[in-house]
Amino acid sequence: MKDIKYIIADNVKLYRKKENLTQVELAERAELSLDSIKRIEGGKHTMSLENFLRVSDALHVPLSYLLHEEKADIPEAEQIMEILEGRDSNQRGYLLHMLREMAKGMDEL
Repeated sequence: MKDIKYIIADNVKLYRKKENLTQVELAERAELSLDSIKRIEGGKHTMSLENFLRVSDALHVPLSYLLHEEKADIPEAEQIMEILEGRDSNQRGYLLHMLREMAKGMDEL
């Protein structure tokens, strides 16, 4: 297993790019210095819990997403919660309904 600093570094960079952010923009969102972001992404910096939360919030991802080496390792419940996050109650209801119907269809196979 890779050192956790490098897993976090890779994930911060991955999610930063998914958000189309530069390191400067991430630093501003997280209220951290640019040098801190560069050290985090380089795996050369350990973060306090407070800064870890700031980065996670700035990237709009749960903390645990920054800790897993592979996206497949993220628990399914967290993946579902990410899909539902930010949706209105009608959209969440529709997505949950579709998931239930798909599960029911699989049970009938």
